[in-house]
Amino acid sequence: MVEQTKEAEKIRQIQESAQPCFQCGICAASCPVFRVAPEFNPRLAVDEVIRTGTVAVTGREWSCAYCLMCEERCPMGVALCEILMDIKNLSSHDGKVPPNIIEMMDVIRFTGKVSQASSRTDKKRKELGLPDLPKPNVEEVQKIFELTGAADRLTRYREAEVDPE
Repeated sequence: MVEQTKEAEKIRQIQESAQPCFQCGICAASCPVFRVAPEFNPRLAVDEVIRTGTVAVTGREWSCAYCLMCEERCPMGVALCEILMDIKNLSSHDGKVPPNIIEMMDVIRFTGKVSQASSRTDKKRKELGLPDLPKPNVEEVQKIFELTGAADRLTRYREAEVDPE
């Protein structure tokens, strides 16, 4: 019951912070993700929450690159990236996490990296006189996952396994 009250309060806060939006579309026009993936429209990603007061399982909010271009250009000062982050947090509490995000969390947990540096990157770093990239301590990363509860959440996400759109 307490969790539902917190979620309802967060949704109310999202609706309130998005209220100044007058649907000009500058956020979408400024969004680099929208340019390559038109199914992600930052404005439409929050529209469901604003209109209905519910977090839909669209997965669109997970496409935000958090570049802040929409916020920089919004004439009304709507903090759209923050709203999208709040929506991600709400949906993750419900286990509504796209499979690719779950997969990325697994990679981080077991390798300490989001992706492997290419041999070209290593070569370029040497040419520039930069040191080798440090090797992550995977045991520490796994301990962080355990202590923060991220490991348990990852298990719940895998069990829920939502495939939006």
